Amino acid sequence: MFRPLLLILIITTIISILLSLTPSTAFAQQIYEPTNESLSKHEVPEWFKDAKLGIFIHWGVYSVPGWAPLTGEQNKVIAERGWEYWFQHNPYAEWYYNSMKLEGSDTYKYHRATYGENFTYDDFIATFNAAITKWNPSQWAKLFSQVGARYVVLTTKHHDGFLLWPSKTTNQSGRVAARDIVGELTQAVRKQDMRMGLYYSGGIDWSKQDTTVTDFNTLVAAIIQEKAYAEYANGHWRELIDRYQPSILWNDLANLLTAISHLSCGMTLAILLVKQTRL
Repeated sequence: MFRPLLLILIITTIISILLSLTPSTAFAQQIYEPTNESLSKHEVPEWFKDAKLGIFIHWGVYSVPGWAPLTGEQNKVIAERGWEYWFQHNPYAEWYYNSMKLEGSDTYKYHRATYGENFTYDDFIATFNAAITKWNPSQWAKLFSQVGARYVVLTTKHHDGFLLWPSKTTNQSGRVAARDIVGELTQAVRKQDMRMGLYYSGGIDWSKQDTTVTDFNTLVAAIIQEKAYAEYANGHWRELIDRYQPSILWNDLANLLTAISHLSCGMTLAILLVKQTRL
């Protein structure tokens, strides 16, 4: 007779306690401030510790030619032959724009033999946008889930500056994908109970600063150190966080030493971490 009443009382008490927790109490350990001290306390989330397999997708205008030489493992090649050799024989297809400009390089020769010397990198954009009309993000997500992936990371903008989402902060008209690839894939991935992460090239953007990379020194020189560009990139980060609330936001090659003092970059990271706790 008393056991059902006792059980009801226990359940009612637990519910009351949970309802009494305010957002600030429930997430007391996950609220971050835009300071090094606060952000340094962020810990790797439990879901990531358990995620043994993830899918990293490089997809963009460079996927149209989809070509690069088979050079070898980066560290070994650079150690034996140097940076200049590496960039002359760059095996990364996503670097196609840079490689096709290096006279005598493998990609330079391939591009001219295949497309002609007057065919520009931007001429690939129309082909890419036409091809993605047939793209089915649900098929991708189902395949990723079937192979056991627990998270997916997509390149939202690589070094060529082409955007895979309809940003309000654009650089040049026509340099945006015809579909919201980021949004559609994010939705499909989450439907398969996987986490979605986003990659963003924050250091190099050839549509903003067209520095041809030939060696290590020019690689460093290609990393943009201007306030205007930092504001441009920061606008994109905030947009990606607000629209898609990624579980991972990986910024590549960022070294905004002269510009970071002008921006609330710490605030941007704090916003991301707070939003992640609510996913």
